[in-house]
Amino acid sequence: MGKIRILPEEIISRISAGEVVERPSSVIKELIENSIDAGAKRIDVEVEKGGKGLIKVRDDGEGIEEDDIEKVFNRYSTSKLKSLEDLYSINTLGFRGEALFSICSVSDVILRSKTEFAENGWEIHMRGGKRLNIKPIGMEKGTDVEVRELFFNTPARKKFLKSDSAEFSNILHTFIPYTILFPSISFSLKSNGKSIMQLQPMDLKERIAMVLNLNPSNFIEVEREEGKIHIHCIFGDINIQRAKRDMQFIFVNRRPVEYQKLSSIVNKRYRKIFPEGIFPFFCIFIDIPSSQVDVNIHPAKREVKIRSENFVFSIIEELCDEILERGKPRRIEKINKDFYIPEIHGEKIGEREPEYIQKSIFSYREESLRDKLRDSIYIGSFLNKYLIFGTVNSLLFIDQHAAHERINYEKFKKQIENGKIEIQHLLTPLLMKLTFEEILIWEKGKDKFEKIGFSTSKWDKDIIAINSHPRLIEKPEIAMRNLLSEKDIERYDEYTIAKMACKNSVKAGKILTKKEAEFLKRKLLECEDPFVCPHGRPTVVEIEEKFLDKYFLR
Repeated sequence: MGKIRILPEEIISRISAGEVVERPSSVIKELIENSIDAGAKRIDVEVEKGGKGLIKVRDDGEGIEEDDIEKVFNRYSTSKLKSLEDLYSINTLGFRGEALFSICSVSDVILRSKTEFAENGWEIHMRGGKRLNIKPIGMEKGTDVEVRELFFNTPARKKFLKSDSAEFSNILHTFIPYTILFPSISFSLKSNGKSIMQLQPMDLKERIAMVLNLNPSNFIEVEREEGKIHIHCIFGDINIQRAKRDMQFIFVNRRPVEYQKLSSIVNKRYRKIFPEGIFPFFCIFIDIPSSQVDVNIHPAKREVKIRSENFVFSIIEELCDEILERGKPRRIEKINKDFYIPEIHGEKIGEREPEYIQKSIFSYREESLRDKLRDSIYIGSFLNKYLIFGTVNSLLFIDQHAAHERINYEKFKKQIENGKIEIQHLLTPLLMKLTFEEILIWEKGKDKFEKIGFSTSKWDKDIIAINSHPRLIEKPEIAMRNLLSEKDIERYDEYTIAKMACKNSVKAGKILTKKEAEFLKRKLLECEDPFVCPHGRPTVVEIEEKFLDKYFLR
């Protein structure tokens, strides 16, 4: 008897549902897109327990007719495609006819809808892909969808959902791009009964500024039209700096997409003015004939392929260079004017001379990297970033900034262990404007931040004040941005939080003197784990003689 068998329809539907519905934010995405395609002028979203308890989306769109109310839950049922040719000229957000089918296959769904001239609306109740009830109801024009018990019949999928706060953070990441892309639509968002966002129709730049809590005076807007391709960009100037790529949006034919190649191009251009680890804000809107775009790569429709993508990339590269040149922004220095190692208090640089152990090649023995570093001799620096030390048969490159972070973190960790964190109290509080998501994370994590030395308080509805911070942290605003970029902050212990705070939060130095370089090397060797920074990057790289011999063909 053969081993190959045809899967039953019930299993097929659950497998296919997993491609479209990965988590609560996937449901939000599909329902918002349906609302936009229905011509909605207002979309209200409400969730409970990060979408695991309830997802509710209400719109005032055209509604669903009585004859179609049951069809919408059939697989591959859609009003947006009529022929094969339509697949090559897609102008709507949805088109596959899989969204509602996939959602109802793994949850409990109640859908209510009414068209403008119908006498009454209709309500249909679906659970696990099966219809439980259908009845006429009274309601206003539009559609209302309630989704409960997501993944109730796929426990393996449900098990991989994260905490309520992390899932709600994913919902925000899904929700925000649509609010930017459609500024003429009113949006609202509630979580556990609390109003998070209320947005009325406004122009594009106002909407971006409100949603992301940015100052529009820091926007640089440029447009370019080449034939049938239209590109509209809003870039942030030097005053908008982010610890992560969390304010970078790309839209193709009025669809939010993930476009790694394009994102990398823009970030690379900003390296001219931003140091490593700091990222810009940008919104890029690309309008291109739909026949030149493939949005049918994946059921989730997050990725697209543009036939002439290299041409599009070249235009955006030119626009980036144009705005960076036009604004003539001052370059953010990667180094401070004076070399400074704040974490090494009470011990002067050069207090004791480094110990050199001169060794001949004849007495060379195998030794650890720690031994090699200890016995190495300072040669010089490269690009004001790497310190070069020589051993008997290799060169050691120390990433000055990464080494600084490692030294800083280990001292910070010891202070936490001893309960004696050195605090820098600020006479004037440092004020930070936060996004909607950052406010929510701050509310959950402020007590933990306090334990590692960050005293913060609410200054305004979207502003917090940093009243004190650990003395070792030279850039408290960057440190706080790092902390507020973590979705599951309440799950982390104090040491993990300290590690996050240290990232990019110390200043790099200028070219070091020999004594300063040796001093930094010595403090690095005193660390428990000297060869990686707190975030996993190497602090020391060795280039051996045989590596050079290979490239010189010896």
